[in-house]
Amino acid sequence: MSGGERSFRTYAGLSAGVAVLAVGLALWVPGQVGWGRGALLGVLFAVGTGAVGLWLKRRALRRDMVAALKVVAVVFGLRAALVVVGLVWVVRREWDVLAFVAGFFGTYFVLQWIELSYVMAASRNAAGGDE
Repeated sequence: MSGGERSFRTYAGLSAGVAVLAVGLALWVPGQVGWGRGALLGVLFAVGTGAVGLWLKRRALRRDMVAALKVVAVVFGLRAALVVVGLVWVVRREWDVLAFVAGFFGTYFVLQWIELSYVMAASRNAAGGDE
């Protein structure tokens, strides 16, 4: 297994761990049904886009760093669109909007940090070490 593949598996494993923890917390959330559902929807949107984002970044890094940075922008746009869709969804069902926002962004920030750390590690590896 190459260093790049090993690095990807490490970051994918971190992302999976965060996803399991976030879903578990969203399912455990006390309070009204709409609160838990809103939080779970936010977490699932963040986890889904995080998985897609990490996979797309991996593919882009096989080409070059510029492609990876373009993927960062595309995935950011996808996430922004899903936030709007999610907010409309929870408002129409009278679920808690704050729970959705907390679930999404609480998970998103951690997954985004993992994704960007992966891109930075891959760029260091491509440059030949810790530069």
